Amino acid sequence: MRFNIVSANQAEMALESENFYHSFDVCRSCLKKTPGDVLLYIIMARTISRSPAVVDSWKDVADITASLLDFNRRKSIQTSSFWHALSFINSCLISNYLSHNGNPLIKFLTQNSRRVSDGKIELLILTCVWKRHELSRLFFSYYQELGKKLSPGIDIQIVAVGSEGEVSRSICEEYGVHYLEYPNQPLSDKWQAGLNYARSFDFDALVVLGSDDFICEDTFRFYSKQVSKGALFLGFQDCYLHDFSSQKTIYWKGYGASNEQQSQPHRVGETIGLGRVLRRELLEFMDFDLWKEMGANKSLDGIMKNKIIAKTGFLPVKPVHGFDLTTNDVNYSLGMLSYRLKDLGLFGVDVKVSDNVTAFEKYITSTNVYDDVTLEFSKNGRLDFLNNL
Repeated sequence: MRFNIVSANQAEMALESENFYHSFDVCRSCLKKTPGDVLLYIIMARTISRSPAVVDSWKDVADITASLLDFNRRKSIQTSSFWHALSFINSCLISNYLSHNGNPLIKFLTQNSRRVSDGKIELLILTCVWKRHELSRLFFSYYQELGKKLSPGIDIQIVAVGSEGEVSRSICEEYGVHYLEYPNQPLSDKWQAGLNYARSFDFDALVVLGSDDFICEDTFRFYSKQVSKGALFLGFQDCYLHDFSSQKTIYWKGYGASNEQQSQPHRVGETIGLGRVLRRELLEFMDFDLWKEMGANKSLDGIMKNKIIAKTGFLPVKPVHGFDLTTNDVNYSLGMLSYRLKDLGLFGVDVKVSDNVTAFEKYITSTNVYDDVTLEFSKNGRLDFLNNL
């Protein structure tokens, strides 16, 4: 990757001398010509952070950002190194979008704000089941026991959508799970049907989990804290994966972690599907539409993301860059708040058995995108609950 060192020096010197307009103009002009220049992009972000007034066209900033990410996608260039700068720029774009008079989301929250107490929160897990009956039983029993530990401060209910008639219904009802029957494909229709059904329940926030996803008790306590503080959307960039057949466990670092195409560098900062949380107000504003009329059997995480972006203007941001809003004495943090499980000391694992939407092999194309933690996990016992499979 080649940088325009001369222009970068000019922009940096202008920034240091507080000639912010010149610094921004140099960065913008060069980035329009050479969209892959990360160094200039970072200087542009630093300039805007010092003097947001230099931006006379946020559309230019959005177009430059989109071009940079597309360049990295086409060239398979690692992007995690400039995630902080990108997060800051995304936060500026969110702020600009939401700050226009009459913004529908701000208006909606002003009219429909609701207070959530950290001392008593109701979470609803949405999942879908298909075959893999022993794994489904393990999933339901795991969260049944977890719910007992978290009660009464955190109340957990589960809505599951199955497609095998009495077979899947009986498994769900055995564990007190709210069940809905719906055809297995298209998968997006199946998940949307579950979301439509979930609408009738009373809950503060929705937790989206595949029936092979297991998150720890502390993760739910983290959810409770963040939702009560006003997060409308939050999720994780990284996760652990366990292949049941090989007994191999890996830590997947997230999108953009390497220069491998499989790392999908243009998606840096995005949250994965496992454990995404959406507060009730966001779902109501979306009219409970995350997958409606998509007819898809893959890329459901991306479909949800794109629908939310289109409706709200949210983009992936670090929590520190969330857009803070207070209305009717209720605090909100707006944006796609993106955390890392590893940084928080939390745990979430996707267990690969069979019939997975995304195969285990897809995550291990290069050692740059994952760490092998098989030995560590065999010693610390975090996967002992899988012994019941």
